[in-house]
Amino acid sequence: MNPLQQDLEAVSRALQRVHKEILEVEGAYLPGRTAVALLDRLLNDPAWAWLRPVSHLIADLDETVAGDAGVAPGDATVAAGRVRALVFGLGEPRDERFLNRYRPLLQQSATLASAHGELKRRVDALLPEA
Repeated sequence: MNPLQQDLEAVSRALQRVHKEILEVEGAYLPGRTAVALLDRLLNDPAWAWLRPVSHLIADLDETVAGDAGVAPGDATVAAGRVRALVFGLGEPRDERFLNRYRPLLQQSATLASAHGELKRRVDALLPEA
């Protein structure tokens, strides 16, 4: 695995942690709820549609990392830009629905804020202007 693949994989892991912490803050892990029930809720419940762009982005990042051709500098820059736009609201395409729901959660959870900070550090390391 080349260094860019490793860096992009670290971004994906950091985004996965943000996703997990969002679920914690939102109370998605209710006692007695199975993993299958949670997955069904995340995939099909309209109340969770705002979080789906994060899930899709994680899948896209993982697909890029797993590709046989490796990760080119342009691929890493594009991926980092997508994360910045979605999670930090910097650049395009922004997702106001996600941002409007996500930003207040950062104020509610120090653990989520910490995961957010780690993701930012990882993403900034991938960007040429960082």
